[in-house]
Amino acid sequence: MSPPENNLPFQLTGLVGREREISEVKALLTETRLLTLTGSGGSGKTRLALAVAFEVAEGYEDGAWLVELAPLSNPELVPQAVASVLGVREAPGGPLLGTLADHLRSTSMLIVLDNCEHLIEACAGLAEALLRLCPNLSILATSREGLGITGETIFAVPPLSLPDPRRLPA
Repeated sequence: MSPPENNLPFQLTGLVGREREISEVKALLTETRLLTLTGSGGSGKTRLALAVAFEVAEGYEDGAWLVELAPLSNPELVPQAVASVLGVREAPGGPLLGTLADHLRSTSMLIVLDNCEHLIEACAGLAEALLRLCPNLSILATSREGLGITGETIFAVPPLSLPDPRRLPA
């Protein structure tokens, strides 16, 4: 059996010092369909999300898909960004959200919504609508703050710990 499709970027280096967090986030994804990794800028939310998504992708028949939201400034483009990544074309005469839901309704998929903080309301609305309509969809979001919707689980990404300078290897 071939692995499911995805668009996750291959990481050139391993994620060092985050083994506990990877394990915890993977466990949480088995319990919730909306998991948001929160933390300050540069705390490693995206890298952690990608590491987890790469490890759990095989558990989703239709794979894991990364939607990068950092370049967007218009909240109305959030559904379009998801549709573009998934190759979903807008059906004439209907809203894109409906077309997305129709496409995702019978799939088993993980969508990683990366950098939601500047589009919180749009991401929350999209996530809530898709999760209500698509029973086998899971969303792993990264943001400086939670999306604030029912069913969301928040995982606060701790800063990487530094080694004790008195106990450094020779």
